[in-house]
Amino acid sequence: MINDRNALPGRRLLLAAGMSLLCPGTVTGADAATDVPGPAPEVERLVRGGPMALALTFDDGPSPIYTPRVLAVLRRYRITATFFMLGANAERYPWVVRQVVEEGHVLGNHTWSHPTLRLLTAATVRDEIQRTNDVLARTGGGRPPALFRAPGGRFVPAALRACAEFGLRPIRWSIDTADWTNPGVDRIADAVLSRAGTGSIVLHHDGSLSRSAVPEHEGRADRSQTIAALRSYVPQLLDRGYRFTTPARPTDPFV
Repeated sequence: MINDRNALPGRRLLLAAGMSLLCPGTVTGADAATDVPGPAPEVERLVRGGPMALALTFDDGPSPIYTPRVLAVLRRYRITATFFMLGANAERYPWVVRQVVEEGHVLGNHTWSHPTLRLLTAATVRDEIQRTNDVLARTGGGRPPALFRAPGGRFVPAALRACAEFGLRPIRWSIDTADWTNPGVDRIADAVLSRAGTGSIVLHHDGSLSRSAVPEHEGRADRSQTIAALRSYVPQLLDRGYRFTTPARPTDPFV
């Protein structure tokens, strides 16, 4: 007679394997036991920089049209920001990546193609992150990024395992301007001015993934409202006494 209690571990492994086949993005107990190189890092939603410090972050770039315009605003007010870049765009516009780095800003990994991570296998999630690390290191001066932001801020377990493996700190945000919807310059600026506080991480977009030859000409990739909003609210925050910093820390690898 088979002892059902002793057979349970084997059945659990078979069930886990079956779930992995049926749901490729599913993280099973067996995966967690064998794939995790260390404790999964916690997702950070606030920046550490002392009183009245906040951070500007820009997703989905680089863009050859809008990223330089964002940089011009930052240069004017002598502030530093973080750019969470898509690997596909970085490969396409390497000179823009170099400009961001040369002007003293921080690069972050935002995956290769901005996929919905929960629909991917763990191996594909890892590949999205690793390929982006590689291209940002190659185009950004030889140093891989230390920060990662999941598309839509949706950090699946496979992405957190990859962060642990590659030494990436997962960063979300505390102020979503929804600027990618083009809600109007005043609404974007008010989203920041009305919610800004010590430790705030502001989410903006300076690019968009597109297979179009000129993606910036698509309506959804128009970031001119973001740039106009920056010009409006940044001096107001400076007048209030705010300081701009980044989520990067001196202790981060490659920073």
